[in-house]
Amino acid sequence: MLLSIKNLQYLVALKETLHFAKASKKCFVSQSTLSTGIAKLERDLQTVLVERNNKTVTFTSMGNKIVLQARRVIASSDDLINMAMTNFLESEIVVGTIPTISAYLLPDFLKKIEKEFPKLKISFVEDTSENLLKKLKQNQIDFAIFAFPYDLPNGVEGHELFSDSLHLIRHKKRVNHSIDEGQLLLLEQGHCLRSHIMQGYSISNEQISDFSCSSISTLIAMINMDIGISFLPKIALDAGVLSSYPNIVIEPSYMASRGIGVIYKKNNHQAESIKTIANSLLPV
Repeated sequence: MLLSIKNLQYLVALKETLHFAKASKKCFVSQSTLSTGIAKLERDLQTVLVERNNKTVTFTSMGNKIVLQARRVIASSDDLINMAMTNFLESEIVVGTIPTISAYLLPDFLKKIEKEFPKLKISFVEDTSENLLKKLKQNQIDFAIFAFPYDLPNGVEGHELFSDSLHLIRHKKRVNHSIDEGQLLLLEQGHCLRSHIMQGYSISNEQISDFSCSSISTLIAMINMDIGISFLPKIALDAGVLSSYPNIVIEPSYMASRGIGVIYKKNNHQAESIKTIANSLLPV
C-alpha cells in the first residue's frame, strides 16, 4: 500500500488550521478535494484520524500520531526532491579507490577538486578491485578510481585517462638484474598491480617469491633488505616512495605499464560529470 504524499499534506494542513476551508485554501485546492483526500487516507490506514461536526475539527489520538509521522515523511520527500535536483558537481559523492593508487594520486586530486569544484564533497572507500566492483553494483559508491586492463563485468564502463609505467627496483648490491627463480616480490592476491606485473612482464609462477606483501611500503622494506626484486608504478616513484631508501636502485624499464582511470555503471546518467571529475587525476 502506497500512501499519497498529497493526502498527508492535506492532513498536516488541517492539523495546523483545524478548519477544512482554511486548510483547503492553504493547499490551493477545493474543500471537497481536501476532504476526499483525508477520507482516502483514513481508508488506506483503516483508522479514524479526524472527528468532524458542523463547527469543530478534532483529531483522534491516532490522528495526532499520524500527523507527527506525516511531517517526517513530507520532509524526507522534500529532501529526496532536493537531492535529485542537486548538480552532481555540487553534491556529496563516494568514490572507491585501490590502495596502489590512492596514496599517490589523491592528495593532488583533492587539491584540484577543491579549486575546480569547491561545492563538491568527496569521501573515499579504499578496497581491492573486486570488492569495489561489488560496491559499485550495490550503489555504495558513485564511481571508482581503477587500474587497467581489467575484465569488467557487464553493466560497468571503464574510462582510461593515462598510462602508468612499471619500473624494476632492486638493492644496489644486487648484481644480477634478471628475475631468477623465487626472486620476484609481489603484493598479495587480490591486488591488481600483481596481475599487471605478471601480465606485462610474462612472469612465471617459478619466478615469484614465497613471500608476499600486503602493501607497497612493506614490499619496499623487503627490497631494501635485498630479499628480492620487484616493480613499482611510476606514480609511486614520482610521489617519492624511495626517498628514504638510498640503497634501492630504479632500473629504467618501460616495457610494461598499466592504465589509470575510472569505472562507473553504464546506465549512470552522470557519466559525463564523472569523467569531468576524473580529469583532475591527470598528472600536471
